Amino acid sequence: MKLSLLLHPEHVFLDIPAHTREEVLVYVAQHLEQSGTVKRAQDLVDLLLDRERLGATVVGDETAIPHCKVPGLKNIVAAFARTPESVSFGSGEGDRARLFFFVLSPREQPAAHLQVLANIARLLRNPQARKHCLEERSADELVAALARFEAAS
Repeated sequence: MKLSLLLHPEHVFLDIPAHTREEVLVYVAQHLEQSGTVKRAQDLVDLLLDRERLGATVVGDETAIPHCKVPGLKNIVAAFARTPESVSFGSGEGDRARLFFFVLSPREQPAAHLQVLANIARLLRNPQARKHCLEERSADELVAALARFEAAS
């Protein structure tokens, strides 16, 4: 399943005011709750933190892919957040990130969950795609740029 089919501008949060891993997770979860995507922001934060405790989702190049399976979710949801400065997102010194691709999946769709994670990882191997993630000024422009890169790969 392609990221471009899942990521919508209303789930793109640019230059969010977050300085810690928890602030990033809370910011995105609260906005997903406000949009009706998830029922309770705190439940989502707890699920994401539980997943991070298993192993940090930092994948390098100041990028992380926080993900989890969410009970009661009907469809896979993707979200993107960017911070102005990198934040510590793992246990190591190099585990810092500015770009966050969230993947939330129903428990009943483990294969699709893995496919989305793989597609994001493939997209992030392209330095130009990462550059657009850092530089685009609007959610619409970012979503369009990622769709172009995904179509070209």
